[in-house]
Amino acid sequence: MTHGSAQQQGSGEERSPAVGGSPVTVPKLRDHLLQELRDVLPEHRAWTAVDFPMHLNCGDSALYLGLEAAARELGARVVRTVDRRSYRPELLRADALPVCQAGGNWGGLYPTLHELRLSFLRDTRGRVAVQMPQSIEYVDERHREELRRAVGEHGRFIFLVRDRRSYDIAVRDYDCEVRLVPDLALALGNRPRRPARTPLVVQARTDRETAGAEGFSKTFDWIAAPATSPSSVALRLARRANAQQRRTASPQVALLARSAMRFLAEVNVRRARDLLSAGEVVVTDRLHGHVLCTLLDIPHVVVDDKFGKIRALYETWTAAERTSRFAASWADVQQELAQIPGQ
Repeated sequence: MTHGSAQQQGSGEERSPAVGGSPVTVPKLRDHLLQELRDVLPEHRAWTAVDFPMHLNCGDSALYLGLEAAARELGARVVRTVDRRSYRPELLRADALPVCQAGGNWGGLYPTLHELRLSFLRDTRGRVAVQMPQSIEYVDERHREELRRAVGEHGRFIFLVRDRRSYDIAVRDYDCEVRLVPDLALALGNRPRRPARTPLVVQARTDRETAGAEGFSKTFDWIAAPATSPSSVALRLARRANAQQRRTASPQVALLARSAMRFLAEVNVRRARDLLSAGEVVVTDRLHGHVLCTLLDIPHVVVDDKFGKIRALYETWTAAERTSRFAASWADVQQELAQIPGQ
């Protein structure tokens, strides 16, 4: 296997700013993320973003805005954004760096995204292509082998992962450049919170990654919104604009679709800010509930998910971050809440 840094070649050098209990700040993590991207990504003035999150999940929207923010910091701009419905290989401009959306879905957990990733690897074979920071969780050996083979046949793939556990898996399984970097949403930097309206709010997943919330009767999630809400209206507009990309490769249509998608992401992240800011303290079992609370400087307890994805990221980057406590399960939440000043 070929790996492109001293860290990856087993020198023992640790590049995470969280190691050793040293103070962690959002600017420090953001600077570390951007420096890693500068080191590993080739210079391109244009990026094509693949796998836009065309839904109401605010965490994925934060990742997309993080991608655009990172591109700007690196002197590039996103010239086209496609989702799994509008993706086709002829939209991958020869002069634009193809980058696939960050997240926590490498390994087959979501079948349509797995198939899109295999298509992305096949269609970019022989040219530099980038997977933005992912967590790895294999559904089964078949999905692992499909990805391993596709990466091996690619030749110029750059695989960014966002936690130490995923890094170890990637180095073991993939013959490509592998780099450990912080979560891409940290490219957004610190953001102001809204005034709190209640002492505590609790976010509990309602999807397949939930570990099962316990002990709280009133919770929220952010994967749905009322039909008349700004997020739902923006989603309908983005879908309409994206549908035009399925019919034409026109640069004007690409601009329209990208603008509508960015608007959806911005509205979703504002909704996340409002939901999280409602509490003086937050309990969340979403990885980006934790990341956004960190960006908003909201004291919170983050509860591990079903697959250990949150623990892996927390132990790699944010364990020394001052606003958060980690709970291995919902049964441990009250104990961790008691450790937050004023609780």
